[in-house]
Amino acid sequence: MVVFWILATCMALVALGVVLVPLLRTRNEITGPTARDVTLEVLRGQRQEIEADIAAGSLPAEAREEALAELVERAGADLPAEPASPKPAAPPPGKPWLAAAVVAIAIPLLAFGLYAVIGSPSATDPKALQAPAAAASHDKELVGMIDNLARKVRERPDDARGWELLARSMMSLGRFTEAAEAYAHLAKLVPNDPQILADYADALGMTQGRSLLGKPRALAEQALAIDPKHPKALALAGTAAMDAHDWVPAMGYWQRLAAVVPPDSQDATQLRAIMDDVRQRAGPGVTFPAATQVAQAAPPMKAAPAKADTAAKADTAAKADAPAKAGAAPPASAISGSVTLAPGVGKLDGGEHLFILARAEGGPRVPLAVVKLPASVLPYQFALDDSQSMAPGMNISSAQAVRIEARVSRSGNVKPQTGDLVGTSDVVKPGARGVKILVDKVVP
Repeated sequence: MVVFWILATCMALVALGVVLVPLLRTRNEITGPTARDVTLEVLRGQRQEIEADIAAGSLPAEAREEALAELVERAGADLPAEPASPKPAAPPPGKPWLAAAVVAIAIPLLAFGLYAVIGSPSATDPKALQAPAAAASHDKELVGMIDNLARKVRERPDDARGWELLARSMMSLGRFTEAAEAYAHLAKLVPNDPQILADYADALGMTQGRSLLGKPRALAEQALAIDPKHPKALALAGTAAMDAHDWVPAMGYWQRLAAVVPPDSQDATQLRAIMDDVRQRAGPGVTFPAATQVAQAAPPMKAAPAKADTAAKADTAAKADAPAKAGAAPPASAISGSVTLAPGVGKLDGGEHLFILARAEGGPRVPLAVVKLPASVLPYQFALDDSQSMAPGMNISSAQAVRIEARVSRSGNVKPQTGDLVGTSDVVKPGARGVKILVDKVVP
């Protein structure tokens, strides 16, 4: 940063020198020869001609004195009289100090002002310069850990917890095909788990170009047959029904989801906007049942059949399903709050993704919890807990202090890219509520 500003200052001084030196240089008055000087020069020339004629023999030597006398006489008549006193010279023009002062102030102000407006002042901040490199290094370490996890779980095909971590990690990295494969394997290990089925549907839909038609919709409906109030399954099923223009079923899914979220929450506000959109797109000829009728018509929850498998699988299924149950109390270590995009920090075109990561303050940079969402959800109310950990033993409840980072990725990649938007929270403890994150910086 210091070198940059030294060079910028030197360039500004050079520019000032180019402008000010000619402006302040003294201009000497340019005067031409007088009439007396011209006459004397002519007489000198005529005398030289007389001497040359005598030397050449064209003029007799005895005529020299007569010719010179005649020249002197003519000189006395032609030369103007010598002025009694010299005419005072005109004073030299004054130097334009006022104009020079204006230029000396205007050029630096204009240069540095334009840079502040259209340049990248934050690029000279050493912290801003170090942040992308450090983040890239940390994310490279994260990718390596996940690849190592993938190798290990493939060696242990019955490790349900390992496959669950692998599937969630692949989703966070945007490697949706690998995530869908991991969820497909996990669904065989832990069948009839609504959370796993919903996550599987989500991953499979991403591999289909964000389309939930076909098998993703069937998986979401399968999850709802087990738990009719499962929030993610309801949202996926409602989206799939809208994609298929099945407006009445779509409205039913959204009404059921609205019944399980707090009525004064931001989620409820978004759901009301979605239901209004369904009504408009369906047209006036479509009649929708009342929300109470939809709730009464919802199928009862089916208990998942008992597995004669290992106790570890059953425990994994319970852990995976627990956070999604409507009305379940969040874990005591869960951190919740809001992410807001600062006005004017950047324009979103709709294809960006929002990553929310929890990192241990002063500890390893591997995230303790990760959430990936479409950036269109901003402003967003988030909640991070141990169910979103990406590595065994590294979770929020095991940390003493945590910092939350929110990053809007334009590429959808977990690695920071130039132009991404980022914001961080203050250091908080596990269990903190009301954490506020303002996304107000641009990755240079």
